Amino acid sequence: MSVNNKGFTILELLIATTVFSVILLLCTFGLIQVGKSYYKGVALTRTQNVARNVMGTLTQSIQFSGETPTGTLPGGLVPIPSGSFCFGSLRYQYKLNSKVGTSGGYALRTSDCTQDEFTAKQTELLGKGMSLQAFSVQPAASDPNSYTISIKILYGDTDQLSNGNCKSGAGSQFCATASLNTIVHRRIN
Repeated sequence: MSVNNKGFTILELLIATTVFSVILLLCTFGLIQVGKSYYKGVALTRTQNVARNVMGTLTQSIQFSGETPTGTLPGGLVPIPSGSFCFGSLRYQYKLNSKVGTSGGYALRTSDCTQDEFTAKQTELLGKGMSLQAFSVQPAASDPNSYTISIKILYGDTDQLSNGNCKSGAGSQFCATASLNTIVHRRIN
């Protein structure tokens, strides 16, 4: 009578199961990191695109406006938390640290300067969940036809933000900031 010893021992099965589990764990961790990187990239891209669009709208208004702005320009040594100003026919209303999409919340919107501020059709320049952290439009000291523009836009929930920046850790992939500065020269005098 011969004994058939084909098969695996329990120790061999435990080792194989452990190795397979470690490989699955590493693959899962890698996929989670890829997902976080993807969502962080989407949030950053969206925020940067909005910042570029805002800067483009402002620079066009300044370049092609033949008049000096009316209203109070934002910025200076002491940031003005909210206000409105007109360049040409476009009115800009801004409110610092106000998140778009909350009840009554707007950050930076445009309307027609020739119409009443409260009845004119308004267009929000920032996306939902974004807020205007810093905003400055100042005449250049050396040239009255030049303006320095600075903006900082934040995207994310309040619990993800700290002192105007994104916190690291859990949920940081859903938070982004974008800052832009430029000098614009008025083309039409």
